[in-house]
Amino acid sequence: MSWMSQLVRTYDNNIAVEGQPEVRLMPIAHMSANAQVEMMLSREGEFRGAQVVEKKDAVTLIPVTEASAGRSSGIAPHPLSDTLSYIAGDFSVYCADEKEKKSAEDKYCAYMKNLKNWAESGDSHPKVEAVYRYLLKKEAVSDLIRSGLIELTEDGTFSNKKISGQPYEKVMVRFRIFGDGEERTGTWQDNSLIQRYSRYYLEKQQGRIDFCYFTGKTGPVSENHPKGIVASDYGAKLVSANDNQGYTYRGRFQSAEQACALSYEASQKMHSALTWLARKQGVAVGSQDKRTFLCWNPEGKKTPNVFDAFGLEEDETLGAEIPYRKKLLKTLQGYRDQFDPKDSVIIMGLDAATTGRLSVTYYHELAASDFLDRITYWGETCRWYFLKFTVQKRPYYAQETPILRRIVECAYGRERGSFIEADDRVMKEQTQRLVKCMTEGQPIPSDLVRALAIRASTPMAYTRGNRERVLSTACAMISKHHQDKRRGAQREANMEGQEDEDMKLNPENHDRSYLFGRLLAVCEAVERTTYDKGEARDPNAIRLQSAYVNHPMQTWKILEGLLNPYFQKLRPGSREYFRRLISEIVTAFGEEDEKRLNQELKENYLLGYYLQRAELNNRREQKKEEQGNDQFTE
Repeated sequence: MSWMSQLVRTYDNNIAVEGQPEVRLMPIAHMSANAQVEMMLSREGEFRGAQVVEKKDAVTLIPVTEASAGRSSGIAPHPLSDTLSYIAGDFSVYCADEKEKKSAEDKYCAYMKNLKNWAESGDSHPKVEAVYRYLLKKEAVSDLIRSGLIELTEDGTFSNKKISGQPYEKVMVRFRIFGDGEERTGTWQDNSLIQRYSRYYLEKQQGRIDFCYFTGKTGPVSENHPKGIVASDYGAKLVSANDNQGYTYRGRFQSAEQACALSYEASQKMHSALTWLARKQGVAVGSQDKRTFLCWNPEGKKTPNVFDAFGLEEDETLGAEIPYRKKLLKTLQGYRDQFDPKDSVIIMGLDAATTGRLSVTYYHELAASDFLDRITYWGETCRWYFLKFTVQKRPYYAQETPILRRIVECAYGRERGSFIEADDRVMKEQTQRLVKCMTEGQPIPSDLVRALAIRASTPMAYTRGNRERVLSTACAMISKHHQDKRRGAQREANMEGQEDEDMKLNPENHDRSYLFGRLLAVCEAVERTTYDKGEARDPNAIRLQSAYVNHPMQTWKILEGLLNPYFQKLRPGSREYFRRLISEIVTAFGEEDEKRLNQELKENYLLGYYLQRAELNNRREQKKEEQGNDQFTE
């Protein structure tokens, strides 16, 4: 199915779901607006009071027409709640400028004409009739003046003061009607009123009759499609063909009507569903120039957040002592249990090509079971040990799947202060590539793995914390890259017994790069073992790491010579242990010529380096616990 069909399906399945005004699914011919003033009326249309709306309660559901929903200039009144210049028949009385007076009178006439048509139709509502009777009196501004909400100058015209930051002309007014027993109900809270207006507008709608490309039926089509789908690109429209001066359709069609035709109802449903999804669960990638990604099930069932840690960090009931893989499977199984065999999951990317045009940059639809299988595979294969801290600030290492934003930052970002930041354009495009890999089961791009390896090989460019973060992220992606290669088409098969293959030190791995990585870790450990408590300077192995990657054999000889003073500081047992370990690693190289040994290392040297370093650190911590001193001995 197309993305339009899935959005309409999403709308039909979720329209009955209640929610807060700012995140609810908009009924047809409705939109949300921030109200500044609330007027209270009786059922007979008598004024009962007014108050300023608090900012936290300002979001209000209001009926709209196709023209009023996208108005920017001209006169296009909303059907019920609107600005003071539209609803107040006496607004022109207090205007100082003749042009403003004429504009207010025209707005009021247009507004009352629409309201009268609704109030006298078969889909009218008692609250609508109460508002209509009140506004016919042309006393709205006078009542607000008596209520103390509007102030006048000495000559009887509007002052320059504002209400909640809005000048009097642009103050949005909503209505609350007294019911039986003095119960007050807002027009925006009455579902029967909302449903009646949607039915009324669809039945009375007039306009160009054409063939709807979506429904396949002939009827009134929408000429002005909604905007404001994505908050960061508020003015951008997804469907638009009104640019007869540019190249929107010229060269393909003679007129905009030939390019696309959508019925008002279909357009309202798909745009409302997309706006609802973007506000409810959209993930914006980038800091200024953003791309919004959506992941949802059309039936409204909850899906895991592929841009976060799959919800693992939020689920404290799983316990910290449970292995990461079991925790991952248990969490995703909770999602799996709610889905039926026919359920689907959709992933979509939205970005504004210009300030007025929104585009679908990515769209993928798949069965919910396949979606969960693929992100399970991603979580199992793309994981590594990351440095964490307890509440008491004690460091420890735990397995984790790096989030997509971190992967891109570590691969293409630059350290600024204590953070690693990537350019927005790079962040958007690379994140989309990773989304494609995750949800479509594609292998990790080699260039991204290479970029991570290069960054992890230049540790002096980062602070200690970021250095560890980059290294762990690089190892996670390198490990996944290798697993993808090994498993190929079988990567979604049963992986029991193989999941930790790359996450444990393998003394039997005689790959040249892996062995050189182990040697680098030993060099670092020898020097660090001689440090005094609290000494934080970087050892020679870290400072020469970038050279070591490009010319490993040549740089190893330099490091080996630099180790002699540190060997002299070690206790005899430690000295013997390190020399024996170096000898075992060097022997594993076999009979290879020095020219080949000096070739640039492959990215998997980082796995050997990290795992050998972790092995030595664990051994040192064990010796500390056993002997109660800061150095470990054999």
